Amino acid sequence: MTTAVPDAAVRLPVTTQRWAALTFLHWPVDAAAVQRLLPRDLRVQTYDGATYVGLVPFRMEDVRLGPLPVVPGWSTFGELNLRVYVRDGAGGEGVWFLALWCERAAFVAVTRAAGVPYHRCRAAVRDDAGDVLRYRYASTSRSAPVRFDAQVRALGEVDASSGLERWLTARWAAYAVRAGRTWRIPVEHEPWTLRRGSVEHLATDALERHGFSAAGAPLVHVAARPVDARLGFPRPAGRPEVTPRA
Repeated sequence: MTTAVPDAAVRLPVTTQRWAALTFLHWPVDAAAVQRLLPRDLRVQTYDGATYVGLVPFRMEDVRLGPLPVVPGWSTFGELNLRVYVRDGAGGEGVWFLALWCERAAFVAVTRAAGVPYHRCRAAVRDDAGDVLRYRYASTSRSAPVRFDAQVRALGEVDASSGLERWLTARWAAYAVRAGRTWRIPVEHEPWTLRRGSVEHLATDALERHGFSAAGAPLVHVAARPVDARLGFPRPAGRPEVTPRA
């Protein structure tokens, strides 16, 4: 069951990073359509009979690989990801990324080598107007073009410890396929406070390019403040990957 806080700790992170100006936009979609996009050993998850596709824009800050220091001028950049929610054959839950976009060519190269489908883009992320967040992404990748232009207003806090809010936002692993195998990447981050949000402007082709429709207003949740995150070493899906919490 998805939990509001991780039940295990990432002791030896491959990368640490801070997630800032983070917004979740979710639309209900057909579960069979999602399943067709997944590797054979993953199954789409549903909540009350429905599943969701999510677009998540945010700013990565203080990104570092392993024990390496933060590189000034390189370690902060905009990211956008398109995701669905899945379960593996051993019952593990997590995120399957249909595509991810960021500004740093070196980061794209490293993550693609690990089987994570990153692509280059230009990005602008602004959260300097009180409760208003502004995002603009334009892909520079011919293999995964994307356009995303949005303005979101953060509203009151929501209880994300249970229900659909927890199911959508409390995810402690991501999956990737490399060398013909599916790998599970553990994720740990600080507890966050979520706020409801409203979309004041949205123009994107990200869903349509992957066979979904962005018709109708999305469910919107905004992280109230940045959180620090740790990503662990990938393990074959279905095997333990982190040390239990003390």
